[in-house]
Amino acid sequence: MIDINEEEYIYDKKAFHEFRRVYKLINHSVLYTTSDLNGNITSVSKAFESLSGYQESELLGRNHNLFRYKDTPDEFYKKMWSTLEMNERFVGEVKNVTKHNLEYWLRLIIEPIFDKDQNKIGYASYRENVTHTKKLEYIATHDTLTDIFNREHFNKMLDVHIQKAKRYNNQFALIILDIDLFKNINDTYGHIFGDTVLFKIAQLLQNNIRTDDIVSRWGGEEFALLINFNEKKGAKILAEKLRILIENKNFDIKDKITASFGVGIYKNNETKSEFFERTDTALYTAKKSGRNIVIEAN
Repeated sequence: MIDINEEEYIYDKKAFHEFRRVYKLINHSVLYTTSDLNGNITSVSKAFESLSGYQESELLGRNHNLFRYKDTPDEFYKKMWSTLEMNERFVGEVKNVTKHNLEYWLRLIIEPIFDKDQNKIGYASYRENVTHTKKLEYIATHDTLTDIFNREHFNKMLDVHIQKAKRYNNQFALIILDIDLFKNINDTYGHIFGDTVLFKIAQLLQNNIRTDDIVSRWGGEEFALLINFNEKKGAKILAEKLRILIENKNFDIKDKITASFGVGIYKNNETKSEFFERTDTALYTAKKSGRNIVIEAN
């Protein structure tokens, strides 16, 4: 017959093996790290090793900045640290890079760690790999040729801007531009070259607006931009800048490529269709007036 002590020993042994089984499962499935108060890594899970491409020995003592994606805005990290410094949980989504410079998206949860005396000694970070979801979102909102926002997403953002303008009296502008005589470009140099022109102009537009402005391919050779501005004439000044940049851009052909612009400032209580039609009429006027100019809507 087994005595009580032996039964307790067997129970403890079973509990120990169950603990090890659960720990192994968590270690290999949960994207988990801990760090000190400066963000230097103190432990990592096997799952995070697999995702990041780094071995634990390569990570211990190194800062989490190691995974930072180059285009992540500083504001993300400022918000993260200000939240953690108040001993609160931080939740956000961030793009990271692996050891081999592959990009991936994470839903990130960071919580402060306290010792038995309630002194903060570091942070625990839990992650969910949301790369697949982000890719699907990207496909749904971006134009496949130019890699900027598509018409559907632009329409949604235009609705948002109008709602904010009505509620908070925000000012914003719509810029519509059309590449001049684009059919001639396709006919003369071929559709592959025409696609290259669309891509290059899309990137030019994207690189010359602010991060809170929006540029999209409206359709064909037309692009549409939503511009937040402080001065009423700011949108027209930007449109003129973009017009000159396109005119002066070298496309490796003898002909100049230009674009015509219509600029509209949103009026209170104007419907989306009224606003767009008014700006589109300004674009039509620009094209009828000789092209390669900027016309502001009445």
